[in-house]
Amino acid sequence: SLQMERGSTASTPSFFVARNVRAMSPGRVKESWKKRNIKSDKSNGVPRPPTHSQQRDVVPQITPSFSTDVEDVQRVMPSLARTTMSFDIDDAPNRVNENSGVGSGSFDSFKDREGAFDRTCEDKDDDLQSAQDSEGYYINTSAFNLFECRQFLIAMGGNASNASLATNYIRTADALCDETKYVRAIQTYYAGLGVILARVRDWIYALKSDEEQRTANGVPPTHVAQEDFVRVACDPDMNIIMLIVSSILHRAGNAHLHLCQYSEACRDYNSAQTYRSMRNKSHDLTLNDEDDMLQGRISNNLACALSKCGLLDEARSEYTRALQVKQGILEMWHKRSKQSATSIEEDGDMPLVSDITSTFHNIGLLRVKCNELKKAEKAYKQSLSLRVKKFGLDDVGVSTTLCALGGLYYQQGQYDDAFRAFKESLRIWQKHVGKKNDLVTAEHYYNIGLIFYQKGPVSKARASLVECLRLRKQLCGDNLLPVASALTLSGMINTMAGAHEEAASQLLEALEIRQQADRNEGHDLMTIQLSLGNVYQLQNKFDDAMDCYSAILAEWMGRFGSDHAKVAQVLQSIGSAYLAADKYDKAKTTLEEVLRIRRLLEPQSVEMAETLDSLGRVLYKLGDTEKAGELGEEALEVLKSAAKDNSEPILLSKVMKNLGDYYQDVEAFEDAIDAYEECQRVLVAWHGEDHASLVEVLNEIGVTRFKSEEFGVAKYSFEEALRVMRLPQNGAQDTVIFPTLNHLGHALYKNNDLGLAAETYIESFNIQVSIITGDANDGLKEFGSKLSTIKDRISSIEQGSDQLKSLSGSLGSIANILRYIGLVIQDQGDFEAALSANKLSLSVRLCQPIRDHSAVALMAETIAISEYKRGNHSNALDYFSQALEAKKAVQGDTIDVARTVNNLANIHYSMGNLDDAMRLYSQSLDIKRICLGQESDEVVNTLNNIAHVMINAGREQDALEAYHEVLKIRQSCHGKSHLSVASTLSNMGDVYIKLGKIDIATTYFEQCIRIQKMHQGSCDERVLENLGSIYGKLGEWNKAETTFKEIIHLKRMSQGDDCSENAKILDLLAVSFIEQDRYSDAIEHLQEALRIRKFNLHEEDDEILASLNKLAFVYKSLQMTEKMLEVKAEFDDIQRRRRN
Repeated sequence: SLQMERGSTASTPSFFVARNVRAMSPGRVKESWKKRNIKSDKSNGVPRPPTHSQQRDVVPQITPSFSTDVEDVQRVMPSLARTTMSFDIDDAPNRVNENSGVGSGSFDSFKDREGAFDRTCEDKDDDLQSAQDSEGYYINTSAFNLFECRQFLIAMGGNASNASLATNYIRTADALCDETKYVRAIQTYYAGLGVILARVRDWIYALKSDEEQRTANGVPPTHVAQEDFVRVACDPDMNIIMLIVSSILHRAGNAHLHLCQYSEACRDYNSAQTYRSMRNKSHDLTLNDEDDMLQGRISNNLACALSKCGLLDEARSEYTRALQVKQGILEMWHKRSKQSATSIEEDGDMPLVSDITSTFHNIGLLRVKCNELKKAEKAYKQSLSLRVKKFGLDDVGVSTTLCALGGLYYQQGQYDDAFRAFKESLRIWQKHVGKKNDLVTAEHYYNIGLIFYQKGPVSKARASLVECLRLRKQLCGDNLLPVASALTLSGMINTMAGAHEEAASQLLEALEIRQQADRNEGHDLMTIQLSLGNVYQLQNKFDDAMDCYSAILAEWMGRFGSDHAKVAQVLQSIGSAYLAADKYDKAKTTLEEVLRIRRLLEPQSVEMAETLDSLGRVLYKLGDTEKAGELGEEALEVLKSAAKDNSEPILLSKVMKNLGDYYQDVEAFEDAIDAYEECQRVLVAWHGEDHASLVEVLNEIGVTRFKSEEFGVAKYSFEEALRVMRLPQNGAQDTVIFPTLNHLGHALYKNNDLGLAAETYIESFNIQVSIITGDANDGLKEFGSKLSTIKDRISSIEQGSDQLKSLSGSLGSIANILRYIGLVIQDQGDFEAALSANKLSLSVRLCQPIRDHSAVALMAETIAISEYKRGNHSNALDYFSQALEAKKAVQGDTIDVARTVNNLANIHYSMGNLDDAMRLYSQSLDIKRICLGQESDEVVNTLNNIAHVMINAGREQDALEAYHEVLKIRQSCHGKSHLSVASTLSNMGDVYIKLGKIDIATTYFEQCIRIQKMHQGSCDERVLENLGSIYGKLGEWNKAETTFKEIIHLKRMSQGDDCSENAKILDLLAVSFIEQDRYSDAIEHLQEALRIRKFNLHEEDDEILASLNKLAFVYKSLQMTEKMLEVKAEFDDIQRRRRN
């Protein structure tokens, strides 16, 4: 039989999006945020983890790093590179027109600043990769134009010193924001705000009457009241101050947002909007436009902060307001342009269009957070459409939104679309940065690697992560958390690719970085440790794997309790480890507990399918194939429901492979082939047609085709498996190659390609010998000389050691392949070489330190039968005796032992050792009766053999007793008209002839013939000959004549007209005519007998002389003198030649 090693493969993670959070009104933002933080502190610590499908058969959960946001809502997404909280930021502001002292009236604001992206890559969220924002919103910033226009100088009372002081504060704060020093920036913004408020205070004081000033003792008030701002807002020269204050608060809100101080950001944004809305519109269209644009920006950023606070409905309203304001401004500009018959400058509306696209982008992010993915896609595409139309396909903002769209496609499992989006985003980004190495490029490679980790091929995933790691290690400096994130994903990818050493090294490095980081990220540590345990499991380092799992299990059970998804996750890994270590009972118990938890928590999930598949595999190993098949089919149904669009290809391939095994085991070969071919299709799509993971399923397809007797198709599958194994990138070892060579040899042998089969078996043999000896081997003869060296090596190895067990197993495999070689060579007709191969196989078996007695017995019997057929009865006797000794060493008195004893008796019988034969037949008979009962066919066969011995020993009466017992059993078991009954009747007739009781013999022969004709239309020629002869002795020549004619007809039908045996029967037929005085009828048959003898024998043979003599006698009896003399002359001539 062909036994296959069934291994394991790798798997992919699945990702979850944040849950919606109840909307709240703006007035409750701060209070609710405090409550949220309190609630988060009282939670279980880490939210429910992401889940994914298990590694093939032995590797459990692999989970990429993720973070928990401030809403205590888990969110696992790809690193979104430039989707991460990028900004609409102004270019250099317009300067005051030095000639006229009046602002130019055009505002080059709101263009995307390429430097707005997070270059430091602080690891706020390892999968989102952004320090500035973990969800990728654009934040609109205020223009600087207001601080440099003439109206501001007028509002500051013409005091250039105070105006310059305020301006410098704001410039300094903006610069601090560029350096990500947001705390100092906020302080500086508030200092600038203080200068502005001082000017308002002085202006209000100046408006007071002399009496009011005297009442205040000539000291301006320390505070500015609300009614003071109302007065400022109504004054045409001062109301620009309202925009200035709003702009400063807007900037401070942005800094708070960067610091994740969302309630403070909401406070400043609401204040900014309040101050701005208090201002009376002036006749200055430029200021009014700036007012409207500031309103749109504040609404945009307030929506972002509200979203961070979980107030999604309020955020949606603010985004809608921002979009309405911005689009209204753009429409108004175009309307003015038409009314004044002047056109907007070519790039005059570009900042505003950029603002609108940024809001569409942010709306898309909010839709994602609300799980409105189709609406999110629409918003992203609206943003892209506007950007491409206005700025061209290569605009850096297009790269940003493409990244966000790629992330959306990734969440939906649209990996091809996601790859195209990220690839185009990377192209645009690299066009802007050139050949410069930067972290944004690294993040793109991370994303692309993550996509290929999901969709395959895994080789591209590995290549992307190699580049990501190179850049991050080069650029991240002291902040190694992004490196740890990439190392973790790279470790998982290498695990899937089978590069286990590299995977373990990377995961250990990631674990060390995480442990050294001054952060409370215990979950990330556990995730890496779990992945590391999976790699150890694949490396068969079960103790190390269990150490990892045990630590994680204790941590998570203490934190979450027993009925938690994370506990099920680690138990799944433990169950898989037990399965890989062949501890099936423990695996069953563990996986049944996992199944209980997952049926309770996630009955229609990918994880549920994974557990069903693993438990099915355990039951299959325990021999319950039927139940295993039921679980496997349930796993497939759950997986199809849970993983849409084949988003879990590795788990799907594993489930289909296992189902194929179950179907094959119950001989449902067509179903098995369908399952295996689906597994093959998935693996090819995932890894490509040259990946090592295909070898196992190709071998299984070959085995199933072989069992279905489709030997040609099986041969192709094994050849394809060998081709894949021998590819340089797969680096398959000889220990993996030779079993497939064995399978191929079997298929070639069955396909009657004996030459190729022999070559394949010998190649496998040479490989196996080289593995043991460490030297190349060339054929059977060379190996024979190495056996003594192997024996010496065995004697030097400690008894009971693993090394000795391994060597013994390898020798057994060599002995087995030698047996196959002997079989093929024998069928090629070289019996001497076949016998030599078999004897060498037996020598190897006897060399095994752990003796396989059954295999020794098999080879000894094979050799014994070959020697018997060659007539070497003495050698046959020795080998049968050796086989019997081997069987008795492990079996006792079994039916197999009885058969070998029977064969030994046969050899003694052939050698004439009747006493020994009788003794052994009797032993065999006793064992068979005990094992099989009295009425077994094997018992009857041995009784039959005993009767034969008795006949040859002259014990006819004893022989008849034995035959009577045989007859009774056969008639009882098969009925009185069975062919075996006819055979026994014939044997009994022979005995009665020897006893001279020919009348009784006649009765038995006639019964035998009747039964034989009933079944096959003809009968045994030997029985007919005996019966014809008896009829002659009884004088019943008519019956004798009929019988002899029937014999001649049968012989001519089976052997042709010229068969030498026909001559003898023709003589007997002629005698029957002579005895009836029908001499003329005898002549014809005597002449035909003479012709046949002349055809077959030498012309001077005695039988020819006898035939001539009989013919002369008949001629003489008929007085045919002339004919008689001719015959006599021929007779005399032969006699004369013989004398000469």
